[in-house]
Amino acid sequence: MTAAGEHLAHAAMPGSSVDTARWWKARNLRVLNFLLVIPMMSIFTQGFDGSMMNGLQSVEYWRNYFGEPKGATLGLFNAAYPIGGLCAIPCVSFVSDTFGRRIGLATGALLCCIGATLQAGAQNLPMFVVARGILGCGTVFLGSSGAPLITELAHPEHRATATALFNTSYALGSIVAAWATFGTFRIQSSASWRIPSGLQGLPSVFQLIGLYFVPESPRWLISKDRNEEALAFLAKYHAEGNEQDELVQFEYNEIRDALAYERSIDRGSWLQNYIELVRTPGNRKRLFILLWTACISQMSGNAFISYYLAPVLASVGLTTSLEQTLINATQQMLSWFSALYFATLPQKLGRRTLFLASLGAIFICLISITAGSAVFAKDSTNKVAGGAVVAFLYLFSPAYNLGLNGNLGLYITEILPFNMRMRGQACFQLFATSFSLLSTYAVPVGLEKMAWKFYIIFIPWVVVEFTVLYFVYPETKGPSLEEIAFIFDGADANISRVEKLEEGGRIEMEEKV
Repeated sequence: MTAAGEHLAHAAMPGSSVDTARWWKARNLRVLNFLLVIPMMSIFTQGFDGSMMNGLQSVEYWRNYFGEPKGATLGLFNAAYPIGGLCAIPCVSFVSDTFGRRIGLATGALLCCIGATLQAGAQNLPMFVVARGILGCGTVFLGSSGAPLITELAHPEHRATATALFNTSYALGSIVAAWATFGTFRIQSSASWRIPSGLQGLPSVFQLIGLYFVPESPRWLISKDRNEEALAFLAKYHAEGNEQDELVQFEYNEIRDALAYERSIDRGSWLQNYIELVRTPGNRKRLFILLWTACISQMSGNAFISYYLAPVLASVGLTTSLEQTLINATQQMLSWFSALYFATLPQKLGRRTLFLASLGAIFICLISITAGSAVFAKDSTNKVAGGAVVAFLYLFSPAYNLGLNGNLGLYITEILPFNMRMRGQACFQLFATSFSLLSTYAVPVGLEKMAWKFYIIFIPWVVVEFTVLYFVYPETKGPSLEEIAFIFDGADANISRVEKLEEGGRIEMEEKV
């Protein structure tokens, strides 16, 4: 986006009459921001799952109960999760667009409660795998509905940070799971893995209760001709009850105009509406970005840390349950703290900058982990090499979180206009789940066959990811949620007000007709 274009986007939106820097002093805005914690918990279950599976691989009783799973069998345990997610994807857009974002979240939370219950009570391998499939199905609903709801509810001044915080609950879930497995691995019974398995459903119980108090998206309300409810929401939470507030009126009219335009181009069938994602150059670029971002999020070496930390640690001499579960737990704490801080950076540094910095940091970590593992494989007495691998395993999560945690969730949500937001989210979940399935199934086989040499594959691949991102991804820092369409669609963007910079540098507002 040009400097002029960025200035245009800033000038369009009126300032807030509420002091958003001290939001806790405004009663209704304070309530809204606390309520946003409920949808923010959506990714908690995904983070819990990866960390729990890491921890369970270090629990002797779990390994014995399921026959020491390795290679393809171990891959099946983890692959069942994304397979379940694939089953949910066709329903995501229909449920959330038809019945509302809150119903989409509630559906996912209910499925996760069922899956966690079955997982904790699993009597054999098939039952455990089916339970993980149900959990995967539920988390797709949670991930697809949670971020759009936050984006559409948050005050415009808080939208970037609030949406970026969405993915940070992944690390929080990882911490709870890591310490749960660390605390139970000494139990000499199946309770050592059943307890953390059951705890996976706890955040979904909180969500089912809390969603009763969370407002519905004003954009969804207007899409269902419930305009008065939408205006009441905007006035109450964005202007402390003042319906005539300039910002409230701007938001309300902008959403109505955008949705009116989107209705005019509605194709009348779900298939035709999905095809809309490839009809225009702007939409094709959005779809490619969703595909590439999904690839980056799952294929940058993070599966080692998310699901297979135990065998990686074992390869550098850390083989005891105590060592592995303790490293898993402390590493997840560093991951969460870094994710929380990095969620504040998109509004300051920009989305594209964080993507590039994150991939650069991941590249350094992968080279270091590979080199240290190679040295240790040749000389198992070289504790320095083993220690270096552990150190960069710790640093990998902050490197990933810098641009591929909160920043990623924000970016893929805001590049999609309302009429394509849930369909775009469904496509992203399809791509991400497919790449996750490939990664989680291939990594244990690769580790078993190639050991540390398998890491080498990811080093040049991260360079490819960086290059494509550098040349394709536009910066979206600055514009309002509706005006981001201008970046992709130019003069044909379906936004309510378009600013044009005259040759003499004068800015004027004109209604787009």
